[in-house]
Amino acid sequence: MDIDIKQYIKEIKSLRAQADQYDGNAPGADITKIELLTKAHMLMGRVAAVREGEYWRIYALRKSTYARAKLEPGPGDKETRAEIAVEQLRMLEAEAMEERKMWKNEHESLLQQLFELHLKANRENRTLGGGL
Repeated sequence: MDIDIKQYIKEIKSLRAQADQYDGNAPGADITKIELLTKAHMLMGRVAAVREGEYWRIYALRKSTYARAKLEPGPGDKETRAEIAVEQLRMLEAEAMEERKMWKNEHESLLQQLFELHLKANRENRTLGGGL
């Protein structure tokens, strides 16, 4: 699956910027904001999933590289050689973990914001004229 993450991120930023332009006091503004942020949330989920996959692929590569390095014959401590062999992979893994966590947190945070907007829109709908 060939996913253009950069394009998704660009679209997310655009959708969030559009949503930020809506004043919560204008009629229908919350509904429009919810629609925009829901689209952004869906794309964030995709980005978060890709970042998760990237992390786990680096993790698997680090583990297999470590195991192969320990099997290599040679002088010195095998553990030390294996740790040195995966040093750069550990740094890549840490960066991937940061990206993974950031997108997961953004995704969950936006879900909470959407929930709050839904509550506000429902409350306003009941209060201002369309409630049951």
